[in-house]
Amino acid sequence: MVINDSVDVAAALPERVGLHIGQDDTKLAEARQRLGSGRLIGISVHDAAQARAALDSDADYAGVGPCWGTQSKAGITKDDVMMIDGARETVAALARTQQDAPPGARLRMPCVLIGGINLRTVLRTMMGASSPQNAPDGFAVISAIVARRDPGRAAAELYAALGAFRAVQAERASRVAMSSLTNHVLPSPFASPSELVTAVASLLKAHHTVYDPTTHTEDDTHVTIPRTLVQTITSHVSSYFSANVALAFSASPIMSHEAEEAEALSQATRALVLNIGTINSEARQGMAVAGPAANARGTPVLLDPVGVGATPFRYEVANDILNHTQVTLIKGNAAEIGKLAGSTEAQAQGVDSVGALSSPAHLAAQLAMQEGALVLLTGEVDYLTNGEVVIESHCGTPLLGRVTATGCSLGVMVAAGLTSAMHVYGVQLGSADVQRITPPRTHRELLVGALLGVFAFTIAAERAVKVPGVRGPGTFLPALLDEIALLTPATLQTYEDRVKVYTV
Repeated sequence: MVINDSVDVAAALPERVGLHIGQDDTKLAEARQRLGSGRLIGISVHDAAQARAALDSDADYAGVGPCWGTQSKAGITKDDVMMIDGARETVAALARTQQDAPPGARLRMPCVLIGGINLRTVLRTMMGASSPQNAPDGFAVISAIVARRDPGRAAAELYAALGAFRAVQAERASRVAMSSLTNHVLPSPFASPSELVTAVASLLKAHHTVYDPTTHTEDDTHVTIPRTLVQTITSHVSSYFSANVALAFSASPIMSHEAEEAEALSQATRALVLNIGTINSEARQGMAVAGPAANARGTPVLLDPVGVGATPFRYEVANDILNHTQVTLIKGNAAEIGKLAGSTEAQAQGVDSVGALSSPAHLAAQLAMQEGALVLLTGEVDYLTNGEVVIESHCGTPLLGRVTATGCSLGVMVAAGLTSAMHVYGVQLGSADVQRITPPRTHRELLVGALLGVFAFTIAAERAVKVPGVRGPGTFLPALLDEIALLTPATLQTYEDRVKVYTV
């Protein structure tokens, strides 16, 4: 048992009872003097400076928070909330190397995360707060247990989430140990780029109705997958073109932002795209309902955190989505993926990315592990990963960056590809509770579906540039729609030399 704040109560109880104090409570030195050296004493830390001070104190552990908004403490504002960036920095400050430590000083202080931790937020917050320097040991909750109708079940679910976190940490350590082995064989269809592209081509064959420009007919002879209805909550700037791209790629679009119909739509849609490009209150409310509704039915969810590093508001919106919805795939440029993963190498300039990443594959893999989702880092080279396998795709054209809506449209095609892979490979994401423990990234077959969307879109773009009459951005977009509709499995396979696959 640990008593919160009150030294008097702790002192009146047996020595096995500990004490936890905040920065504004009884001073640590006074508490230690009254309780003695044998008592467990913890201290709250709210930033890296307080963490470094705690590391040099005689406290036994640190409570790091508030990670998220909480009702258990009065007066908590947005400025007080750490979110993942702050939690990671503070946890890292609770450890140091032997070289940095004074003689006889400890190298690490145990720590738990506190503030707004619940079944929805626990795993991503624990993963996000972890870094090569340090990782949290656990978490502390109040309402996540006592406010539930079945506190015993709530505790068991949270304990299972902690077990999942520890399993991932062990997996990470094992992968580091295996990194020196040069003959690490990937499982099929990832054994070679050729096998992977063959799997993607087969998926296109089952998914795509190919348009014949000579007969003006569509060939659906080999199509075995029901047409995917993709709900897209995106910017009004991109809705029109994204819908046309969906149709060209043999999917059906529905562009609805309304929260009032999100639950009903979730019963019919087979993929959901959340794009914060021109986020407003209507779209935000729609996403808040549509995301959890999709999770409840095991529907894949793609998040496009457009410009997430441009303003604190966008970062808040993205974290709100990630805290309430288990997304299946996150798609973004270097600045967007970097912001969510805690890197400052690439900076946001509006919705664009400025700067380069020193190790884009590893950063994308880090985010995949943190969020339990596949990650697609787009750019001159596209990096697709589930945290273990990395797929590089070297296709596309600079013209994609000279027109609006292409990134949003890519998201729609990737979402449709995820659904097709689930159909062909029999992947079931499960309920929201299942996905929190067994997240989407663990289903490797989804990489084939995501690559289908990436590969098809970028190859079509590259071919569109070569169409006679294409002179620039204005003539490029119609040609892109045509080339998407014209894509065949055989066409994809001619680009297999543009793909690399490896483990991280």
